[in-house]
Amino acid sequence: MERLRAAAWACVGFLGAAPLAACDDRAAALSRAAAPREAAGAPCSIPREELPPAAGGAWPLPALPLPALPLPALPLPALPLPALPLPALIEQVRPVVVTVATLRAISLPDGRAAPTSPFGRGPPRVERAIGSGFVIAAEGLVLTSEHVVGDAFGIEVQLSDERAFEATVVGRDPALDVALLKLRGAGSLRAASLGSSAPIRPGDDVLVIGNPFGLGPTVTRGIISATSRPMGAGSLDGYLQTDAAINPGNSGGPLFNAAGQVIGIATAIHEGGRGISFALPIDEVLEILPELRETGRVDRGRLGISFQEVTSQLARALRLPRRMGALITEVEPESPGSRLGFRPGDVITSVEGRRVDHARELARELRRSKPGDEVKITYKRGGADRRATVKLERSALRDPPPGRRAPDGRAPTDAGEPPFGVLASDALEGALVESISPQSPAAGHLEVGDVVLDLNGAPVRGGADLTARLLAAGRQDLLLRVRRNGATRYLAVPAR
Repeated sequence: MERLRAAAWACVGFLGAAPLAACDDRAAALSRAAAPREAAGAPCSIPREELPPAAGGAWPLPALPLPALPLPALPLPALPLPALPLPALIEQVRPVVVTVATLRAISLPDGRAAPTSPFGRGPPRVERAIGSGFVIAAEGLVLTSEHVVGDAFGIEVQLSDERAFEATVVGRDPALDVALLKLRGAGSLRAASLGSSAPIRPGDDVLVIGNPFGLGPTVTRGIISATSRPMGAGSLDGYLQTDAAINPGNSGGPLFNAAGQVIGIATAIHEGGRGISFALPIDEVLEILPELRETGRVDRGRLGISFQEVTSQLARALRLPRRMGALITEVEPESPGSRLGFRPGDVITSVEGRRVDHARELARELRRSKPGDEVKITYKRGGADRRATVKLERSALRDPPPGRRAPDGRAPTDAGEPPFGVLASDALEGALVESISPQSPAAGHLEVGDVVLDLNGAPVRGGADLTARLLAAGRQDLLLRVRRNGATRYLAVPAR
């Protein structure tokens, strides 16, 4: 009987869900007085031995307490489809990648075209540049970066099979750095599969294909290092960061996922950092693509301000309760922001009742607005909350304000070590930083070439003015408004 019980337990304990019905049938058969032997090899056959009959010829079998074992449903995991081997994946996507070659006139810093000879005669010098792109429609539509085609007067697109076609720009969006090209006489082309950047996570495998340095089609591989990376004041808040190599010539080329879908456009690299590259998420492009294709541009509401993130140091300098909002650095003349009365140093904290904790959130609100929209804005000035309603205008492109140096001498200093370690000269506006002492308070905050526009809220009127005011500041913390590489920002410089 013990062997009988053990056999029944073995049937219950070691068999899967499918043969359990057979086990129950066999257990029920044990309770019948004259059960026939199962045929050899039947599923879950239980070995038995004959028992001696008791008095009266009956075979009393003790009840076998077989517990009812609940069998939880075990959901089978959804197995991912097997990925293509890497070489096969590359061969699959390579035909949609193109090289974008441009011709443009070289200009002098003041905007005049550079002559071909020192005597000023002859046609302007022409520069040839290389970028990348990818086909998005069979009729010959190609996406690339706007800075690749910028001010080019000639564009040629070469396919992976080395056929070349003239191209024209049919749409551009400098705000997202996207351009749409149309190839002339290309016929029917193979188009890329456009995926989604929404599900992308750090660690996902990616491929970059482009034409770095004009070497020809080149593949690099890496992972997504981070998502939602902002780049610069007021920029898009969601760039994809990758360690896949992106070099000059890759701009405008596709970033592929492991399924061969385009999830981004190679956009920028981090100067001075290896393995740090950025791509524009494809979802941002798909959002504006119909308007770009139909009208050739993307109309957005224009407020007419530049702004930046508020750091912890800036929050203390501005006497804010915490890091919050978007700090206005510049206000364009004759803009909605100017007419509203915005000033550099104001901090926008909400738009249409939606809290703005970061500059990228204000950038997103403005990017999704339209000309004519009336927007309710809350902002801080001098610690006090203010509210206003502004009507947005049509966005207009403008060149960043120049930070050129005036032909004046360097501002003199009284001693060997300049105040705060900054040596400055006059600029067309403000003071141009000429040098910074390595161990000074300004080191790590200011950079050579910065133009200091304001010091603690008051305009700077040249190098001598900046030097005198830095001397007078002594060991106080400084709040500077500076122009760097054409963009204006605030810097907090703590005293030591």
